[in-house]
Amino acid sequence: MKKIILLFVGFFLCLAALGAENIKFKVGGDSRRYNQIKVVNYTNATNFDCEAFLLEDRDGKFVAQESLGCVHLRNNGGSDTVTMINLIRRGDNLGLAVPEQAGDFSYTVEYKDYPFFDVIEIKLLGADNPLGKEF
Repeated sequence: MKKIILLFVGFFLCLAALGAENIKFKVGGDSRRYNQIKVVNYTNATNFDCEAFLLEDRDGKFVAQESLGCVHLRNNGGSDTVTMINLIRRGDNLGLAVPEQAGDFSYTVEYKDYPFFDVIEIKLLGADNPLGKEF
């Protein structure tokens, strides 16, 4: 009986992963290295998790090389941050797995330099927001 329950739980987790929207981008900005990723939720979705990945370019396809951590976004305007020991360099490829429950969204990426840390800020924007969309 336990095996059947574990099989169903694993099946539903796989379905959630298949429904995820993946964001991928090359790190830019003025700093040579970044030590934080901040994700801000401006969608109508609440209480969901996103996972950040360092991606490797293999023959034109991006493959997750390392998980950088998860963020939990509670409400509209809410944010969460992942702080890394290994710094992300300008030119690295990053990915963010956003679950299907976030709905239709666009995103913007900003780079912020502070005295003791440098941040990559990813803003998830609702479908009605024109930022991050083709004009």
